[in-house]
Amino acid sequence: MKHEKKRITKIVDEIMTYLYSIGAKDIGIRVKEFEDRYVMTFNSDYKKMCEKKLDALIKALKSCSKQQEMEEYYWELLGDCDVDSELTLVGMMVNEAELDVEEDAIELKLTRYKESS
Repeated sequence: MKHEKKRITKIVDEIMTYLYSIGAKDIGIRVKEFEDRYVMTFNSDYKKMCEKKLDALIKALKSCSKQQEMEEYYWELLGDCDVDSELTLVGMMVNEAELDVEEDAIELKLTRYKESS
């Protein structure tokens, strides 16, 4: 797929921006490429008062399945809006999303399968 790695960086940028919005001060990001997929793992702290926003995060990421056609038109818009988040678009660009919430930390794992050529 054209611009595959650029799309990965846009997803990472959007999630990092979101983590800052929930008070993160310590963010770890790991992106690993496999033969058939990319796995993006985010480890972060968050402000306890923003806990309800985590429900919105997982809802946005899982609200719709991966939509190749929508992604083709809109992926370049990720990270370009200062007013609102494009988490629903991130949800359209990933195949799987897992969120693990601890007392003062979260781990978000996003998986994006490569398109077969």
